[in-house]
Amino acid sequence: MLVIIGNIVGLLASIVMAYSGILKKKKKMLFFQCIEKVLLVISNILLNGISGAIVNTISFIRNLLCYKDKLNIVSKIILTVISIPVTIYFNNRGLIGLLPLIAAISFIWLMTVKDVKKFKLLIIVTTAMWSIYNFYIQSYVTFAFETLTIITNIISIIMLNKKKVKK
Repeated sequence: MLVIIGNIVGLLASIVMAYSGILKKKKKMLFFQCIEKVLLVISNILLNGISGAIVNTISFIRNLLCYKDKLNIVSKIILTVISIPVTIYFNNRGLIGLLPLIAAISFIWLMTVKDVKKFKLLIIVTTAMWSIYNFYIQSYVTFAFETLTIITNIISIIMLNKKKVKK
């Protein structure tokens, strides 16, 4: 029963994530991404994905700091220093349980990359880590949405490369 409820909450989080992706203003996107992270924390807890819940909590804080224009090098260091030992200590999924941590730390430190293709590649790699983790904890709905995210970003990179070749 918890798997079904966890997937329903994951579906709600995925819908909110997709909605934030169509918004034009960064503040609104970050607001809805904060809501998404709260729903993902709940989903992870229901599915016994403790490391995912911890990392999504850290990601919520990261998004909140971005929303308030307070994400800087000091806050990145603090988020990293807190997330590593806490996630490792509470991780209940072995090496797969470390994938959300690796994805989150990578994203925290590389999210300011200016090149669109590199940013999309970052999204592909970090989302792939999350998709493996979510499949493992039986969060099939978020796995499906993440797979679509990976596919759309790959297509987008291909289209960007074709535009560059035409010029």
